[in-house]
Amino acid sequence: MGRICCFCRRYQHGLRDDMNGTRESRNSNSYDWTQDIQLHGLLYKKPINHQSNKWTKRYFVIKDGFLLYYPDTEKKDLEKRKCLNVHPKGIIPLGECTIEPVRENGQPYAFSVESAEITVTTSKYRQNGKLLLAADSAFERDKWIDMLQKSKRITWKSSKLADEMIDKLEEQGLQMAKQRQEYFDQLQSEVIALSDEKEKYEELAKINQELEKEKEKMENYHRELMEEFEQIKQELEDTTEVMIEVQRDREALSSTISQQQQTLQSLAEEKQKIVGNLTEGENQNKSLKQTHGNMEEQLKTIENRMRILQEEKAETERKLKENEEKAHVLEEEKQQFDEQAQELNETIKDLRAQKEMTEAELKEEVMARMDAERKLGEAEESLRKLGVAVDSQTQIIKEDVHQEMVVNVRKLKQFFEGLALESKIDDDKPMIMKNSIHARKTLQRRAKTNKIKKARSNKSCSFDFGEFLYVYV
Repeated sequence: MGRICCFCRRYQHGLRDDMNGTRESRNSNSYDWTQDIQLHGLLYKKPINHQSNKWTKRYFVIKDGFLLYYPDTEKKDLEKRKCLNVHPKGIIPLGECTIEPVRENGQPYAFSVESAEITVTTSKYRQNGKLLLAADSAFERDKWIDMLQKSKRITWKSSKLADEMIDKLEEQGLQMAKQRQEYFDQLQSEVIALSDEKEKYEELAKINQELEKEKEKMENYHRELMEEFEQIKQELEDTTEVMIEVQRDREALSSTISQQQQTLQSLAEEKQKIVGNLTEGENQNKSLKQTHGNMEEQLKTIENRMRILQEEKAETERKLKENEEKAHVLEEEKQQFDEQAQELNETIKDLRAQKEMTEAELKEEVMARMDAERKLGEAEESLRKLGVAVDSQTQIIKEDVHQEMVVNVRKLKQFFEGLALESKIDDDKPMIMKNSIHARKTLQRRAKTNKIKKARSNKSCSFDFGEFLYVYV
C-alpha cells in the first residue's frame, strides 16, 4: 500500500505554527474561526493510491492557498474546539494546481485537482497523482471550483512577487517624488519668468491703450476738420446761389413794381366804380328788406300748413282705428258673400241659357269695351301725373304724410290695374264665359259699393282723399 506525500515539510511546518499560534493566542469563547478560512464543507473523495471506485466523505477546508481535508466527523469537533486541527489527513498547496470539472460514474458533480506536488509512492515507483472530488449539487461544485481558483493566487511565489513589486513601486515612488520636486522647481522658475513677462505685457498693453486713445482723438479731430471744411464749402456754394437768386429777385421786383403801379391806377378807377355801386346797393337793400318780410310771411304760411298737416295726421290715425273696426264688419260681410255666391250660381245657370246673341248686341258689346279701355287709359295717365306731383312736393309736406299719400296713390293704381285686367278678355272666348266673368266682377263691385255706402252712413265726417290731393298737390 502506498503513501501520499501532500507537500514538502516547510509547508507543513509553517501551517502547524500558524494553527498552534491561533489556538494558543485567541480566546475560544469570542473568536470566530470561520473568519480565517475561505470555505469549508463536506465533499466526496476518491482514493488516489489504487483503482478503487469507492467514494468516501471527507471534511475539506480552504485556508490561505491550501486545501486541507479531515475525516467527516471533524466538523463536530471543530465546532467544539473553535480552531483548526493541526493534524489533517492531507494538505494540498493550490499554487500549481489545475482545477476543472470531470465526468465520473455515479458522481455527476465531480471535479479534479491536479498538481505536481500530489504524488503516489509505492514500493516500486513514485508518480504524480490527481485528486478527484465530488459535491452534492452543481451549485456546490461551482462554488468550490470558484474558491479554489481564487485561492491559487495565495502562494509563496505570489508573496515574493508582491514584495518585489512593492519594492519596485517604492523605488518608482521615490524617483517620481524626486522628479516631482524637479518639475516643481522648474515650474517655479517658469512662473517667475511668466510673471515678469506678464508685467511687461501689461505695461505694453497700457502703452498700446494710450496710443489707441491718442489715435482715436487724432481721427476724431481730422474728421471734425473735414466736416467743417465740407460745411464751409457748402455754405459758400449756397451763398453764391443765394446771390444769384437775389439778383433775379431784384430784376423781378423791378418789373413787379412797374406792374403794381399800373395796377394801382386800375384799382383807383375800380374804387370809383365801387363807390357808385355802393350807392346803388343801398337802394337795393331797401328792396331786400321788403323781400325778407315776404319770406317771413311765407314761413308763417308754411308753419300754418304744417299745423294743418298735423291735424290731418291725427284725423288719419283716427280713420286707421275706424279701418280696424271695418275689418270686423268685413268678417260679417263674408257671410253675405256666401249668399251672393249662391246668387252667382243661379246667374250662371241663367247665362248658360243664353246660347246665342244677335250681331247688333255683339257690336254694342265691342264698342262698350273699347270705350271702357279708352277711359281706363286716361285714368292711368291721370294717376301717373298725380304720383309725379306727389313726389315733387316732398319739401313742403311732412314725411309721414308723404308716405301715406304714396300708399294711397299705389292703392288707386292697383284698382285701375284690376279694371284693366277685367277689360282684357280674349276675343276667342265664348260670349257665355265673358258674361259669367262680367257678372262675377259686377257682384264684387256691388258688394264693395254697398260696404262704402254703409261706412259713409255710419260716419258723417269722412276723409276726402281726392280733395286732399287737389289742395296739396
